[in-house]
Amino acid sequence: MSAPVSDRTGGSPPERTTRAGRTALVVCGAAAVVVGVVLLFNPTAAARTLALLVGLALVLGGLLEVSAALAGGRSRWGVLLGLVLVVGGVIAAVWPGITLWSLAVITGISLLVHGVARFALAVAARHEVAGWGWLAAAGLLNAVVGVLALAWPEATVLVLSVLFGAQVLVFGGLLLVAAALLPRAAPAGR
Repeated sequence: MSAPVSDRTGGSPPERTTRAGRTALVVCGAAAVVVGVVLLFNPTAAARTLALLVGLALVLGGLLEVSAALAGGRSRWGVLLGLVLVVGGVIAAVWPGITLWSLAVITGISLLVHGVARFALAVAARHEVAGWGWLAAAGLLNAVVGVLALAWPEATVLVLSVLFGAQVLVFGGLLLVAAALLPRAAPAGR
């Protein structure tokens, strides 16, 4: 004899994506790709404003998390994940006279915490979220880059620009793929 057990969705299909949520995810993903390209392919220009660009990239990553959460109906955890990156980005961008070591540590902690949580949430929601594997891969990428930044905080500006540029470029691309895999919103009136 066993008691009936229902799944978390109650047998209903996963929530549909809103157009605004999908649009925000695509816009933020594209912006992250652009910032990643700037960091990756123009590191000498990025070196002069690395803290600002890293801060912007972290904020964009946070906004991507919030957009993905709102698009997929899991706003509480997505907002918390997004806030981790936004706070790290704001600290990196506004800290007067930030050193390269401090920037690497702020970036590393932000990416490590976000990456581990993103991976865990993606795996936990694998039955509910189309493209969960891409989100898990994005989380693993962030965690790995976070560990590298923490393990090598005295890296040169060039190395940090290239490493972080590649991370932002790939992260933005992975989230664009995830946005493309989200179910479409049902037309109004259905």
